[in-house]
Amino acid sequence: MRLVSGLVLGGLLVSCMGCGRPSNPASSTQEAEIGASECLENLNLERLDAALDRCNAVVRAHSRNPAPLVDRSLIFNLMDRPDEACNDVAKAARLIKNVEFQPKPDPLLLHELSVRQQSCKLRATIAGND
Repeated sequence: MRLVSGLVLGGLLVSCMGCGRPSNPASSTQEAEIGASECLENLNLERLDAALDRCNAVVRAHSRNPAPLVDRSLIFNLMDRPDEACNDVAKAARLIKNVEFQPKPDPLLLHELSVRQQSCKLRATIAGND
């Protein structure tokens, strides 16, 4: 369990490197203007529901980009919703494997996704689902 917690915390630190702009609730007109990297900006661990709402808007606005899914998986983990986190990890992996995905994924994103996949696999193994 410490390994999973460490992986989640490490992912949070890596993901928040680009934090900066304030987070506002996104309406449908704002979603088109939301950047793919804005999911975890100004993340407040005391307001994870608001962070999830923000991330959901980013995922909707960038449905072909795996990065917001990887970011949202972190929020799901922080909310103790590992099944949803692992679903996002699996979706992100499928998007990256898609030959139409351009530009080529960032190596840091690939590493972060790999760590999250290992965490999901470990969780499944511990639960006896693997």
